[in-house]
Amino acid sequence: MTQQEWQFLVGAALSIYQNSGGRNTNWSDFEGKKNSFGRPTIHNDERCGDANGFWDCYENDIQRAKSLNSNCLRLSIEWGRIEPQRGAYNAAAIQRYHAIFDSIRRHGMEPVVTLYHFVHPSWFETLGGFLKASNIQLFVGYAAAMYREFGSKVRMWITFNEPGVQSFCGFIYGSFPPAHTMRPQLAGTHFCRMLQAHTAAYAAIKACTGGQAARVGIVHNYMNYAPISKVCSGHIAWACGWLNSFWGTQQILEYFCTGRFHYPVPMGSPVSHQEASKPGLDFIGINYYGRVLIDWKFKTVCHPGETMTDMPFPLYAEGLYEAIADLSKAGVPLYVTESGVADNHGRSDKALRQKYLDTYLPEVERAVRDGYDCRGFMYWTLIDNFEWVNGFSIKFGLWEWNPGSNTRTELPQVKVLAAKFAQWPSQMLKLRHAVTYTKQ
Repeated sequence: MTQQEWQFLVGAALSIYQNSGGRNTNWSDFEGKKNSFGRPTIHNDERCGDANGFWDCYENDIQRAKSLNSNCLRLSIEWGRIEPQRGAYNAAAIQRYHAIFDSIRRHGMEPVVTLYHFVHPSWFETLGGFLKASNIQLFVGYAAAMYREFGSKVRMWITFNEPGVQSFCGFIYGSFPPAHTMRPQLAGTHFCRMLQAHTAAYAAIKACTGGQAARVGIVHNYMNYAPISKVCSGHIAWACGWLNSFWGTQQILEYFCTGRFHYPVPMGSPVSHQEASKPGLDFIGINYYGRVLIDWKFKTVCHPGETMTDMPFPLYAEGLYEAIADLSKAGVPLYVTESGVADNHGRSDKALRQKYLDTYLPEVERAVRDGYDCRGFMYWTLIDNFEWVNGFSIKFGLWEWNPGSNTRTELPQVKVLAAKFAQWPSQMLKLRHAVTYTKQ
């Protein structure tokens, strides 16, 4: 690989639903309902609505993204906006996306586009979603149509954001639609179908005119569960191992390395599948925030001296390096497609956000210096948004959003991150070149 072929991307990440809402989707239908305990599905029974209004304020928000010295912006195409009824595409939504992508490029950034960020049309849910193998082609048709429409403006495509998380939260934890609890057989089936859909969509995009030049990847949320200490009861260690086996890291690696999918089901038959050939994959996106430490009461805690975030789990910077090292086993380039900190309760002194930047960013540099092919970092997120079941209570934004006035207030860490982003592309290229030269 030459220096000209290796580029380090820096920017922010967002999803359209979380910043603009949507109608007639699995998530808009989920909001306002009660869970199995009779409580609202969303914190304070909130609705996403139009969220912070990115859909109408995109030009100003894209300028904010560029002010970070970004060379990319990750965002999603929201399937429900594009295809609100099966087979009927929304021309106005398509034209708005053209305008958004044009603006991103006009500001000197590359759009990194996610085709599926937890949200799909209501009609797809009615048909059984990804639990039914016959529905895979519906997603593939949508993915290919989006490439044909936007392929001249978008080079980097992500098929799915965190398929392991959606399967876990939708069918085991019950916090995502369709809100089933403790149904590991369904979780495994759903996860498997999403990976099969990725493989089929990858092939469909590559088969399009110009598709061979597209880079098509998938995003995985890297999270480890661990007992707070070795003296915790055996059932805590067992539960952590059980949670790790369901989260999906092993499944992602095995599937893309060998084509085999295997998902354990306690007291049941595992969900297994074998592809005829190795699945197509051009890169893996890593979403990393921290690790989950669990005490003997099964509560999330942190070690003395560690800092708890609002999620709640502690900052654990070394885990970002571990994520890059672990997922490098797939043998494809890596991008950190999400990382950030929820600090609503710490914004008075800004200490938590600054500590995140001071500790997490050096781990990316260390990974590149050690020879791992990590090619980008995208901060979650640009503006405070709708954080799924947490509603608007969790604040990740570099710009604070006031819903009453729909105004954005820049946080001090914007300038800190902008200074880093101004240096990183050239700095990382030098580190990568030094590693390549040493290996020669």
